[in-house]
Amino acid sequence: MTTIQVAALAGASPSTVSRALSGDPRITEATRQRVLAAADELGYRPNLIARGLKNRATGIIGVVVTDLGSFYHAEALRLLVDELGENGLAPLVFACHARQSADAVIARMAGYQVDAVIALAAPFDREIVASCDRSRKPLVLMNRYPGPEPVSTVGGDFDRGGALAAGHLIARGARSFAYFAGEDGAQISRDREAGFLRRLAEDGLGCRARISSVYSYDAARQAAAALLADPPDAVFCANDTLAFALIDAARHDAGLRVPGDLMVAGYDNTTLAARPSYDLTSIDQDLPELVARAVRRARALAEDPAAAPVQDVVLPRLVARGTTERPPAMET
Repeated sequence: MTTIQVAALAGASPSTVSRALSGDPRITEATRQRVLAAADELGYRPNLIARGLKNRATGIIGVVVTDLGSFYHAEALRLLVDELGENGLAPLVFACHARQSADAVIARMAGYQVDAVIALAAPFDREIVASCDRSRKPLVLMNRYPGPEPVSTVGGDFDRGGALAAGHLIARGARSFAYFAGEDGAQISRDREAGFLRRLAEDGLGCRARISSVYSYDAARQAAAALLADPPDAVFCANDTLAFALIDAARHDAGLRVPGDLMVAGYDNTTLAARPSYDLTSIDQDLPELVARAVRRARALAEDPAAAPVQDVVLPRLVARGTTERPPAMET
């Protein structure tokens, strides 16, 4: 089915049909409705890819995800797909991991004529920034970016998030603390730790222990054993996956009560954190707002790739749940 057939049925020229279907404001509403009715009757659907190649805009936004096993990244991807659809854009999703270079991913994505790229990029943010620059693809990182290259970012205030966790644990009566870090080398984990330590220091407190693990439940549960042999009052974890592993290790491997013997706080406030089996206190980054801002920025860059980069920050909040309830021994 072609626009020529639609034009014949609608009693209009093929160029008028094309303008009506693309939303050209020069076409009257009566003509637009007549064209749409003819297209619907014939079952005509415009080829958006072909139209995009002609207009140099496809309406496709590349989405790069670096850890689909992460609860946070999985939820972010779901929200991104929904938000892009609501904005009349189509997502093209690629996974980037240690076995595949960012260059290869971006090169494949560039072949599909994406208008812009949104990347959940840690720990490959530097590679993806460089690859998008070489491919001349506008990029929005859903992360803070410490590199020197100018790039648009939408991220949380991770230092503030760490400080919120420390202040909450102090208020709950904890006096000895540990930090459970991620081993991906990303700036976000360091920022969360820095905020946590800074807030402890404000009350004359310190962090007596620090352990780390890759962001994997199984590896984190094994790493937790060293900490649980002599547990502190409270542990702040760099993300919820580490916190889930720590809680299970404490309850099932070390025979500790959470809360009771140990308080635990996580980061990201993933869906699983609210489940009764964990009831995890966690820092919420307001992921829906992060996603909405990232999509708006990607759309703006698609329309004007030369626009100056913008660094957008969304403030976090702490969601208190059962894992940081004040143990009876700490009651005043």
